[in-house]
Amino acid sequence: MSQILDDIDKAILNLLQDDATLPLKTVAEQVYVSIATAQRRIQALISNGVITKQVAIVDPNKVGYGLTAVVMIEMARSNTSMQHRFERLMNTQPQVMSCYEVSGDADFMLMVNAKNMSDYHRFTTGLLTYENNVRNFKSQFVMNFTKSGTKILLD
Repeated sequence: MSQILDDIDKAILNLLQDDATLPLKTVAEQVYVSIATAQRRIQALISNGVITKQVAIVDPNKVGYGLTAVVMIEMARSNTSMQHRFERLMNTQPQVMSCYEVSGDADFMLMVNAKNMSDYHRFTTGLLTYENNVRNFKSQFVMNFTKSGTKILLD
């Protein structure tokens, strides 16, 4: 169920999605509320699960992870317990940036960051196996990041 947000909540979320380190005073000034109101609103957004995490976004190339792959996964058996098992496994893998259950020919789509092709090969041979209910996978490698973001624009 989606949270009902008013214009102030949306304005706060738009600001924080661009820069979660903004001082509370700046947030309050930009959305035309008191500091106490801004603080209370932000805490409510966190408590209600609208804001799920505040993180730093790192450029993978600048930290030695120069290979990004979009991986389409086809499961061997399509049942709920096996899918949940695979999801739990992917949640434990630091190289898996995103794991989506998708419609169409594939069952899951992964975004995987690796240091290089050897590192990626170790990931695939260790985890994308029949033992983990993977029938088939297809990798597509990112050549260039035209746009990579996390912001959901709220209006």
